[in-house]
Order: sequence, then structure tokens, then C-alpha cells
Amino acid sequence: MDVVRPAPGLLEVTLDSEEETARLGRAIAEIVEAGTVIGLVGPLGAGKTRLVRAIAEALGVEPGAISSPTFVLIQEYDGRLPVYHFDTYRLTSPSAFEDLGVADYWDSGVSLVEWADRVVELLPEDRWTIAIEPIGPTTRRARIELPPGRPELGDRLVARLCESD
Repeated sequence: MDVVRPAPGLLEVTLDSEEETARLGRAIAEIVEAGTVIGLVGPLGAGKTRLVRAIAEALGVEPGAISSPTFVLIQEYDGRLPVYHFDTYRLTSPSAFEDLGVADYWDSGVSLVEWADRVVELLPEDRWTIAIEPIGPTTRRARIELPPGRPELGDRLVARLCESD
């Protein structure tokens, strides 16, 4: 796993396997707090749901309970913090996402929104954004934009990733 910090509040992580994606998810789970919203962006098969699964499992969600919410739109899981998993892939408009009452979820747990680029205007400004890009058959690049004014999150995330080497 290679971690680069191209600018304040920005990390680029090269993930060479699903295990490294899971490692990133575990590191994220160690530093998130109630009220964290993470928007996930990337093409089909990029690893968005794999990353969600790793974050949720590390937060204490039963592994067998975690599935893609593509057809139900929202999955709610109990863990150390509540986990709310949204998928906007099949929604026809941002207003359809808003009609789900998503803003009611933002403060109480960890909200993970797949296909976040489709509803970005409805996400809180203090969100994380993780764009996952396939760059090889099993290699991904995760570009992590942290909330404005929270540079310590990048320091903590890098420290967690280095600890798990």
C-alpha cells in the first residue's frame, strides 16, 4: 500500500488487493465518529461496496449482514456506531434521494453513500469523499478528500495505515 499526501486534506492511497482495501476500511473505522458522512465515487466494480463492508465490519457489524443496498436504497446496521449504507445508483434524481429523509441520518452514526457524485449537492459540506479508480486488474487508487478544517484526520488515518503494516 502506497500513501501520498498531494495537498492538505487530501490523501491518495494505492491499493494492490482486496485485503489492502479492507485494511483501509479498518483504518477509517478506527477514526470515524458519529456524524461522519463518507461519499463514495467510482465505476461499477471499483470496490465501493468492498470498502463499505470493511468499514462496517470494523465498526462491529456482523459480516453476513452487510450487502449492497442497490435495490433497497438504505441499509441500517448496528455496530459500535450505527452504520447507514446508501446507494444512489438506481435513483432518478437528487430529489429522490432527499425524499428518503437522508438528512435525518447525518448526525447519529456513520453514513456511507455509494455513487455520491449523483447527489453531492445534498451531502453535508463536512463530508469525506473517497473516489476509487481501478488502475489495474486488482489495483485501485483511492483519492480521499477529508472535511475542510480537519487536517488531523489525515494524520490519524496515515498513522493507522502505518501501524497495520
